Amino acid sequence: MTNQEIKESYEQNGYVVVENIIDESELDPMRDFIKVKVDKHAREQYAEGKLSSLYAEKSFTRRYAAICKEQGLMPRGWYLGSFGREFYDLYNLPGILRVLGFLLGPEVSNIGGPALRTKLPDCEITSFPWHQDSQYVDQSTIGKKERHTDHLHMVTVWVPLVEATIENGCCWVIPGSHRWGRLDGARGEDSNVRMEEDVEARGTPVPVPLKTGGAIFFSNLCVHCSKMNTTNDSRWSIDFRYFPTPERAELDPEQRKAADFVKNKTRPLIVLSKGPTTSFEEWEASHHNK
Repeated sequence: MTNQEIKESYEQNGYVVVENIIDESELDPMRDFIKVKVDKHAREQYAEGKLSSLYAEKSFTRRYAAICKEQGLMPRGWYLGSFGREFYDLYNLPGILRVLGFLLGPEVSNIGGPALRTKLPDCEITSFPWHQDSQYVDQSTIGKKERHTDHLHMVTVWVPLVEATIENGCCWVIPGSHRWGRLDGARGEDSNVRMEEDVEARGTPVPVPLKTGGAIFFSNLCVHCSKMNTTNDSRWSIDFRYFPTPERAELDPEQRKAADFVKNKTRPLIVLSKGPTTSFEEWEASHHNK
């Protein structure tokens, strides 16, 4: 796809799939990060007598699932850490920044906190209902509706670390739903946001299977979900978000207020700018000081 084709597809559908934008070698540090964390967790649990095996012979897609299965756990998300040079490098991958430049403009920040996801086999809690990412950004309290980023353009980048298929729970989207505006919905007791209307009656859902090396770029108002993993392997992925840097981007007062809300809530790092960007050392210091 050309730059113009990417931009036109994104503007028409609210998302765009860009294949072969990341080299496999650029994903290896993230996979290695997960492997090290899982191994450390397994050894700690085994030493405390809470695990009968280290499951060291299991593959990348099966080891963590085997540990969770023995312990009767079905975690909604990843709780073993999500900070380090690996993440900084991922946020700054040249292929991703190239696309962001013509989707968001020349002044862009990453929010500094990813969603590293393991969709375990037959784990219902990781089947995320239909939502818009603005709903998750805006609402931290269960049952409390808040609206802050209705008019702020943000972009989510969703990257599979193993091939995402319909069977293992790839993303589903409703093309054009970003033009519906911010819809009502709130977090439930399981922390998942649920819509207050039947969005499938309003638009046609389509699955977005994706091989490693590809990425999906979502508008924060694009309605999307993921379904249950019906295979025996975990589906690993990571998604992270970008927004206009409040003090540098050309924003109207309402947009700037929303961008300031995002900045104050997160640990952002500047990734695109006509001026200086955030070094890893600067981001690391802000991360530990916040």
